[in-house]
Amino acid sequence: MINAPGPCVLFATPGMLSGGFSLEVFKQWAPCEQNLIALPGYCLAETVGHKLMRAKPPARIDVDKSTQIDVRCQIHQLSFSPHTDSKGIMDLIRFLSPKNVILVHGEKPKMASLKERIESDLRIPCYYPANNESQCIESTQYIKAEASKSFLQSSLSPNFKFLKTISRADTGFILNERAESCVQVCDDRVAEGAVIMQKDQHPKIVHQNELMDILEAENHKVQVAYCCPVCVPNEPKNVALSPGEDKHPVLDKCSLLHLLYTKLSNDFQDVTIQNDGDCLQIESLTVSPCPKGKCPHRRHVNPVSTSEAVNFCCTWSMEDEKLAWRVISIMKNLELKTH
Repeated sequence: MINAPGPCVLFATPGMLSGGFSLEVFKQWAPCEQNLIALPGYCLAETVGHKLMRAKPPARIDVDKSTQIDVRCQIHQLSFSPHTDSKGIMDLIRFLSPKNVILVHGEKPKMASLKERIESDLRIPCYYPANNESQCIESTQYIKAEASKSFLQSSLSPNFKFLKTISRADTGFILNERAESCVQVCDDRVAEGAVIMQKDQHPKIVHQNELMDILEAENHKVQVAYCCPVCVPNEPKNVALSPGEDKHPVLDKCSLLHLLYTKLSNDFQDVTIQNDGDCLQIESLTVSPCPKGKCPHRRHVNPVSTSEAVNFCCTWSMEDEKLAWRVISIMKNLELKTH
């Protein structure tokens, strides 16, 4: 049908030529000057449709990394969108009268404007969270649910914080120099779980570690790795190394790990840092000296001088992403002086 003789009009999706049937037709029709392609009013950046809107035929368009198309056909842009306009959205919200509205698709300035209209005209709370951003909404409906033992135990576990300085105003003195760590128990506990609703059973709250067993599903974890350079200006260089080994002395790395532990403990007093001699453990983050001369996780934009750097391999789970990069940013600006 695509290559049949004679004129024809074809409606094909997606309109942005981001893939699918419309893109396949475009590849065959674009080189012919007698053809015309009509695009919708808006095309997402980096799509073929967006590139065509900016090009002036004849032109060469990159369809993907390995494919280029010579475009000689006419390009026409229609002020048309298959989505409803703001009036249609307002009429729908007015008819449904929801407790909250979340806008999930559109350009940010237009979503902000629509949010203001919904809140001012309809008096309904409206949100437009960004991608990967969570939105919490208070519920007016409450249900009674049972709780598993594991969930209850996790909610009863207090949080511990280790303080480096002890202040005692009642006794009239302050311990500032190398005060022994004390444990401060906080009651701001947060329990993470999931509500299970099965047929003919009461809702039940279970711990997140129980959920996979109940669903009989396999748990997949994403691990992130980064090899971070740390400046060590006074590191000794008189230890012989075996072939293929990193240029920094292995025996010194235990002391370097201890120095790193001391530095990080001063900056992260709100978390527990464990040092077992081979690595540091901070939540799921593991920091250990890298023995490899060429590590695949080493991608330094502005590397520390190779003669003054020890590389530490850092691995962590996605839930500790922010903590991991906080630690790495501090490590990059450290100087571990061995003497």
